[in-house]
Amino acid sequence: MTYSQALDLLDCFVRDVESGVLWAVRDETAHGKRRRDLWRALDALLVWHRPRLEAGPGLDHPYHVLKQTAPILQRKADRGEDPFLRAQASLYLTLLPFPGQWNRLAEAEDGAPPDSETAAFLRREREMILEKVRQKADRTFRVRHFLQVLKRPQGPDEKGVLRLFSLPYLLADPGLLRKMSRRYVFFVEPPMGVVWRHGWWRHFCRLNDPCLFGVGGPEDARFLQTQSGTLAVGLAHGDFLEDEPPVPPTVPPVHDMVFNATFDDVERKRHDLMLDLLDHRRLRDRTVLFLGRGVPERVRAFEDRVAQRGLTRRVTVRANLRRSQIPALLARCRVGVHLSLYENACRAVYEFFRADLPCVVSSSMAGMNPAIFNEETGLAVPDADLADAVASVLEDPGRFSPRRWFLRESGSAVSSRRLNAVFRKFFAERGYRWTEDLVALGSSGARRYVSRRDEARFADEHAWIARILSHREHLPVAVEA
Repeated sequence: MTYSQALDLLDCFVRDVESGVLWAVRDETAHGKRRRDLWRALDALLVWHRPRLEAGPGLDHPYHVLKQTAPILQRKADRGEDPFLRAQASLYLTLLPFPGQWNRLAEAEDGAPPDSETAAFLRREREMILEKVRQKADRTFRVRHFLQVLKRPQGPDEKGVLRLFSLPYLLADPGLLRKMSRRYVFFVEPPMGVVWRHGWWRHFCRLNDPCLFGVGGPEDARFLQTQSGTLAVGLAHGDFLEDEPPVPPTVPPVHDMVFNATFDDVERKRHDLMLDLLDHRRLRDRTVLFLGRGVPERVRAFEDRVAQRGLTRRVTVRANLRRSQIPALLARCRVGVHLSLYENACRAVYEFFRADLPCVVSSSMAGMNPAIFNEETGLAVPDADLADAVASVLEDPGRFSPRRWFLRESGSAVSSRRLNAVFRKFFAERGYRWTEDLVALGSSGARRYVSRRDEARFADEHAWIARILSHREHLPVAVEA
C-alpha cells in the first residue's frame, strides 16, 4: 500500500466516524474489508512509510486518529440502539490497535465463541506464532537463550524478577504465564519494540502484577499507556551494553562510516539507503564498513548490489563475525550510521558510543530514545538531511564525546542501578518485601549475565522454568536450564 493510499484511508475513516457516514453502511462484508484496509494502512504508515509520515502530518498522526475516534466507537458499542451497528463498533475496537485493544481481544478469547471475523484474527495469530516456532525447530533453546532470572523469589511476599529478552512469542500462552507470574514479576524487552501488530502481547498484561516493558522509544511507551496491565520502563537492550574499555587504535581510521545491521532484514534496516547516501555530492569520496549477521545467500545478494552500483572500492562488507571482533573494527572507523525503520534500544548505536564514535540516525526510527542524540553523541535528523548531517560530523568529529556520555549515562552498571531503583519502587508500591537487589544486566549474546557467578547461583531457578516450559508440546526448549 502506498503512503498516499494509507493516509487517505486513515483520514477518510476519521471523517466517516465523526460525520456518522460509517453507520449508514449495513453490510458486514464491507465493514470487514474496511477493518482489513485500516490495518494495512496502519502497517504501511507506522512501519514502512515512517520517514514520509514524519515529513507529513507527523509520526503520532495514526495514534491521534485512533484516540480521536475511540470514544465515538465506544459509545456506539456500549449504547447504540442497533445491535448490528453495536457489533460493528465493537469489532473496530477489538481488531485494530485502539486504546484498550489488548484487553478486548483477551475478553473475546476468554468468553463465548467469538464471531467469525475475530475467530479468523485469532487463528491467524496462532498460526503466525506456530510458524515462528517451526522456523526454529532445528534448534533446541535453553532458558538462558531468552530468559534471565534477575532476582530470586523468596516466597509469596517477595517475588523474583524474570527478564525476557528474546523469542517472546514462545511464552504467549495465558496459562503458562499465569503459573510463572505467581513466582516472578516480568521485565520484558520486545526485541524490535512493541510493534502494535503483535496483539499477543496481551497475554503478558493479564497477570497478577503489571508487566514491565523495557522500551527505548517514547512511541512504544505512549502506546503501552493505552493498554492496561503494562508499565513502560525507558531501559532496554543496548542500555545494558557491557562496560568494556575502548580498543586502542593501532592505525588511523580506515573507514569513514560504519553501518552495523543484519543482512537478513535489509528492508527494515535500510542498507540500500546507506548506499544511496554514498552518491550524495558531500559523500562521494567517503568509505563505509558494513557489519552484520546474515545467511550466506543474503550477504552475497547485498555484495552483488554493491558491485552493480560500482561501489566495491568504497564499501567493505564483513559478515558473521564474533561479537568480540567488533570493537577492534569500530576503532578503525570515524562515524556510525543507523537507518532502521524501527528498533528497541538498538545495541549497535550504543556500541558506537562505547567505541567513542559519534552516530547519525534517522529521526523517524521507532524504538530509540531521541534524548541520547545530543551535542555529545551525534545527530538524529529527517531522511532529507541525513547526507549533510553525516558529512558535517565527518568534517568535525572532535566536537563530540560519545564515550564520555556512555560512561556517565549508560552501560551495564549505570542502567542496572536505574532498573534496580525502578523495581524497588514497584515492589514497595505493591507491598512486597525487598531483601535482595537485581544482578547486573548485560546485552550480549545468548547469556546476558555480566558475571558467570550470577548465572550459576540461579541455575536451580532456570531448571524450574525449563521444566515448566518442557510441558508445552510446541516449545523447542530443553529440559536442562
